[in-house]
Amino acid sequence: MSNIVMTRVDARLVHGQVATRWSKVLEAHQIIVVDNKTAADEFLTELLYMAAPQGVKVVVYNEEQGLQHWKEDGFGEGNTILLFQNVDTAKRCFDAGMDYKSINIGQVPKAPGRKNANNTVHLSDGELDALIDLKAHGVNVYFHPTPEDRLVELDAVVRKMRG
Repeated sequence: MSNIVMTRVDARLVHGQVATRWSKVLEAHQIIVVDNKTAADEFLTELLYMAAPQGVKVVVYNEEQGLQHWKEDGFGEGNTILLFQNVDTAKRCFDAGMDYKSINIGQVPKAPGRKNANNTVHLSDGELDALIDLKAHGVNVYFHPTPEDRLVELDAVVRKMRG
């Protein structure tokens, strides 16, 4: 079973912050992306492979494949960053048995129905409810865009968004 050094929601998936900062700081050997849309797009998948730093393997799964590999061998060996493109996918995978212990909410873009939660994170009421539910199930939910940024706990975001 791999050592999940970070589980993260980031709409950009493998990009500068994950590829250069987090993978280095966390000494990641692989980045696992679980996203249906990305896994179905060969061109986008190739871009993610190319964005990975030298020596870091990127694997892209749809949700079904990701859950299968998680249950079989926990994504293999080595330090692993587990990436989801959105909160909904992260929550569905957790509910289906992908038992991660913490989740870093790194970047969720503005969209209709979403309000600013923290820095580059915008959440709908449903997404915030999903994160609150993850926390209720023992998952440490936090917001930490880059290693240099200040870590913000979910409770502070809930207070900001809901008063």
